[in-house]
Amino acid sequence: MKAQMRFQKYLCLAMIIVGALATLYSFLYCSGSLSDLARCLNSRGTSVFSAAEGYYDATLYTDIQSFNTMLMYFGIIIILLGVLLYVTACNNRRNYYISNYVAIGVCAGGDIVLSFIAIIMNGMWRSKFMHVDFASWSQYVEGHQRLGLPYSESTIWFDLGFIVYGLVIVASIILILNLIWKIKLMQGEKKLLEGGQKTEEVAA
Repeated sequence: MKAQMRFQKYLCLAMIIVGALATLYSFLYCSGSLSDLARCLNSRGTSVFSAAEGYYDATLYTDIQSFNTMLMYFGIIIILLGVLLYVTACNNRRNYYISNYVAIGVCAGGDIVLSFIAIIMNGMWRSKFMHVDFASWSQYVEGHQRLGLPYSESTIWFDLGFIVYGLVIVASIILILNLIWKIKLMQGEKKLLEGGQKTEEVAA
């Protein structure tokens, strides 16, 4: 039981850490290539280069802001769900009660649902970014070198999203497995106590 109690303490902390990573990721989401793309927006918020039919221009940066805000809220919610584990003392209780089962279910379930939504939508926005008219963008940058505009086709910040939210899902699954481990240990302790009581009754 001691090993499990040490593990649950670290695991509850890990649930808050992955939430903090998700929140930090949201603050960095529009850096890199998206930040470079934003430099091609004029004061009216329209793109300085024209995209061919079926492709996107620099206004993709503006369109993605709502998703970026959603990622920030997701990160904050994941942190709060981690805090719920501490509120119900899931980190240090020897025996779990109804409140602990509910907290772990809400935390793990909520994190997994939010992560799948984030991963799916991030994949959709990554696909849209890959349909930016890079040829027109590159041509504009080369033709206006005096402006010192950056250019990048990197998808690193999109790809990191799959890793970050993948970690949230893994941590959530481990939280559920830890609960199963806890239940088995509690059942074992209960049997030992009942066995001890029966022995005392026979001896009496």
